[in-house]
Amino acid sequence: MPSIQSIPLQHEGPADIALSRVDCAFDRSLDDAAFAALSDDELARARRFLRHEDTIRFASVRAALREQLAAHLRMAARDISFSVDTNGRPYLVDTPACDFNVSHAGGYGLIALSRTRRVGVDIERLKPGFDWRSISRLTLDAEEIAWIERLDKSARDAAFYDAWVAKEALVKTTGAGIAHGLQHLTVLPREGREVTLRKQIPADMQTVAAHWITAPAGYAACLAWSR
Repeated sequence: MPSIQSIPLQHEGPADIALSRVDCAFDRSLDDAAFAALSDDELARARRFLRHEDTIRFASVRAALREQLAAHLRMAARDISFSVDTNGRPYLVDTPACDFNVSHAGGYGLIALSRTRRVGVDIERLKPGFDWRSISRLTLDAEEIAWIERLDKSARDAAFYDAWVAKEALVKTTGAGIAHGLQHLTVLPREGREVTLRKQIPADMQTVAAHWITAPAGYAACLAWSR
């Protein structure tokens, strides 16, 4: 049966984390045999998207996730059941032996899996002309804003997205995240690949680590995990 190809990615996190990239093929239709393992609910959700790209992006990442989980758990991809917790974080029903997290943007998706720890991942496409300042007070600490403003104009957008993906990956790892918003996590300035939480670290982040990972040109991405 045709499948959605996942490309294994190298990372600097724990060896028990499997990280992979999904390259979305937007010339597919939802009737493609590669999506045969999706549940009726997943197919219905995919069809509710208004744009074809959104439909295929969701279906591709979910189909690839099912295939990877099936290989890890030695069960049929179609038989895997998902639910969501009170915070909206997906989890496996009746098979809690593997934690997972996904993210997708533009033409790509990321999947992180681990049998021994919680994981979080985020990828974002850098949008030319995006006014990051319009949401900076909801996503950045005041010192992060000031640091970005001191950068060369050509580097500011990338720095904002670095902060965005790091904070999203960290919050997705905990599930609950932090109560007061992303601006209460401070990850800038960036020094290398390791994400360093600066200033006061919220209680739910004290046992979480993260690294920025190599992303396709025009994208930013980060992987996080529980220690």
